[in-house]
Amino acid sequence: MAEEKIIPETSGGGGEPEEVGFLASVINEIIYSPLNLVLVAIITILVYKIFRSRQQPAAAPPPEPELPRLRKDFTVAELRAFDGNQPDGRVLVAVNGTVYDVTKGKRFYGPGGPYAAFGGRDASRGLATFSVTSNDAAEWDDLSDLSPMEMESVREWEMQFKEKYVLVGRLLKPGEQPTSYSDEDEDTPNESSTPTTASKTAAPTTPSSPKKTASAPVAAATSDDAPSKAEDLVAAGSGDGGKAKDE
Repeated sequence: MAEEKIIPETSGGGGEPEEVGFLASVINEIIYSPLNLVLVAIITILVYKIFRSRQQPAAAPPPEPELPRLRKDFTVAELRAFDGNQPDGRVLVAVNGTVYDVTKGKRFYGPGGPYAAFGGRDASRGLATFSVTSNDAAEWDDLSDLSPMEMESVREWEMQFKEKYVLVGRLLKPGEQPTSYSDEDEDTPNESSTPTTASKTAAPTTPSSPKKTASAPVAAATSDDAPSKAEDLVAAGSGDGGKAKDE
């Protein structure tokens, strides 16, 4: 009679001891090998820094130092020196015969900005025609060839600049003499085209209050935003064959 061979039954959990043994060997390699310990520590630190940097907001860049107040009239040639490329980085822009300090909007009007063509220039014609192009004319632009609608656009832009930026002085016509300003001069530019003296008379008991400007037809932009008509400039320029340039 042939002997029956008894085959041992194999259970489904026979692989568990092997898995436990593999994990134990990996842990032993990590613990008893200095090199592996160093690698594990480096990986842990890197993962911690990655998750921590994602949770923390990015720090804002430090603000640029504020430049001293400038009160001066400029010729067209003198204005060109203030396009933001000089050491102090000051940016001046003229609109409708008035010069404004737009340094706080340097990322728009300074070097590399979308409206850098206006830095150190008379921007009146470009704003009137919705064309972001540099006005390199060496002479004073009287804007006499602009239409009434274009001049109205210039005045709207002037109101926005007046509300948003610091007034510096006037853009001088040929032969016009600059005004001697004092620290007590008000920020409102002279209404007449002829130069006037800087001294002003006021009542001895009541200080003179600056004249209130009318609300601009177009809302002025905040210091952290682009000019409120900037998108119009880009859109209109692209429709005119790409006159306006964006970033």
